[in-house]
Amino acid sequence: MTKPALLILVDIDGTLISPGMAPRQSLGEAIQRITGRNINFEVHHLAGYTDPGIVVNALERLGISATERDRLVDRILVQYLEILAKRYPNSNEKYLFPGVIDLLNYLQNVRYRVGLITGNMEKGAAIKLKSFGLLDYFSFGVYGSDHHDRDQLPLIALQKVRQRFDESYSPLQVVIIGDTIRDVWSAHRNRMRCIAVIRHEERREAIVAESPDLTVSGFENIKTIKTYLKTLIE
Repeated sequence: MTKPALLILVDIDGTLISPGMAPRQSLGEAIQRITGRNINFEVHHLAGYTDPGIVVNALERLGISATERDRLVDRILVQYLEILAKRYPNSNEKYLFPGVIDLLNYLQNVRYRVGLITGNMEKGAAIKLKSFGLLDYFSFGVYGSDHHDRDQLPLIALQKVRQRFDESYSPLQVVIIGDTIRDVWSAHRNRMRCIAVIRHEERREAIVAESPDLTVSGFENIKTIKTYLKTLIE
């Protein structure tokens, strides 16, 4: 069987879906249950970070020592996933961005290996994607549960495709699709390509300044993405 021409790694939150408030509320509740202390999350505390990284940063903001943080992170994440599994399917704030199904159908039907790259824990990613019927579009994924440092996830993705599919890709054969500046950083620090989905105009200038390989405002018209990907395999 011919190896796919490109490895496409797709982010979840802010890229495929708007997750609503349920995840951050669930995480805040988990932290409160374990530490007895309340914390509020803003978007800048979450966007582009892995779940373990978010928890570590939250505990640091609460003034909890490094030694204590190390002991608490896994307990909080277990609690968070339990709460999220109960709360998320019933959330009425989450929604799928327009054009996502068209994009995923296109990527599946062309010679591309399509995987997830997300800061979510693997179980958390599954909870979110199952709510929209998206899980089966991806043959594998790399998650916050694989590594707390987002910059390591693309390298882990290369390891996984070698192990699971006996496929090897050079960095320039990898395209990361994400919506934050950290997605661009992660791609370029690993010498990979990045399609930046700019869903908030106030973030455009900062993201464009990092020179993503392609910028789009969404997936309503995926012709630009199709054309760009084709140029990488011609």
